[in-house]
Amino acid sequence: MFLPRRPAALAVALSLAVPFAGGGAATPALAQEEGQDATIVEVNGTPIRYSDVALADEEMGAALARLEPEQRFQYLLGMLIDRRIVAEAARDAKVEDHPEVKSRQKYFAEKALRDFYWTQLMQDKVTDAAVAARYETDIVKAPPEQEANARHILVQTRAEADKIAAEIAGGLSFDEAVAQYGGGAGTPQDSDLGWFRRDEMVPAFGDAVFALKPGEVSPPVETDFGWHLIQLVDLRDLPKPTLEEVREDIARAIVREEGQKLMEKLRADAKIDVVGAGAAPSGGRPQIVPQAQ
Repeated sequence: MFLPRRPAALAVALSLAVPFAGGGAATPALAQEEGQDATIVEVNGTPIRYSDVALADEEMGAALARLEPEQRFQYLLGMLIDRRIVAEAARDAKVEDHPEVKSRQKYFAEKALRDFYWTQLMQDKVTDAAVAARYETDIVKAPPEQEANARHILVQTRAEADKIAAEIAGGLSFDEAVAQYGGGAGTPQDSDLGWFRRDEMVPAFGDAVFALKPGEVSPPVETDFGWHLIQLVDLRDLPKPTLEEVREDIARAIVREEGQKLMEKLRADAKIDVVGAGAAPSGGRPQIVPQAQ
């Protein structure tokens, strides 16, 4: 039997007391007493339940990601109350049989089928065993990520950088070069960049650092900030994350990869006739909007 899972952020929100119009509060204890899908609030006698908020979170969660869980819950609940009020007013106004309403109902009915079935298919792919296996291959057996400790001298022209590089090649120590030409902002202290990962620097800088051995100095490297001479001080391995720390990231990766494979198969098996929209590009999706030349 398929049971939809609550989004993680919403699960946190559901554990909070939820004040609502009318002065009451829905608490975890009340939810347990009335069942897992307890009523939170009634609007003109019709219930809004936790499952309704979960569906609203699926619909709008990405747009509300920056809100704290309780704020997010309050926003979704308020939106559902307003939606229920307006929907009841629409029924009273006898617009249920309007062609545009029927068209929207058809559209969202198909979306509901797709969303529910797709979630079920993907949930079958993201098992504990699949996540653990991916963790073993991608993290446990993979080389550890590294951090670098480096110093640099920053100047504004290639000519300046070449001059300093030539002096270092001729025997000037990096310490002496820093003292003479300054670091990133003109003082020896500003030359020290501390510890950082490759992806924390712009690509040209990060690539140059991690191509060095400790003690080596790079040739001049250009970035948007100017020209750098970089000395790698040391490298160290970062501790590997635990399975629990990366479980959600691994699950998302599995869903992304398995979903792409499944969608390609379903699309290949389908009969897609593009009518009046030109030939379909690779992948079977019709090209509706002309592409820029």
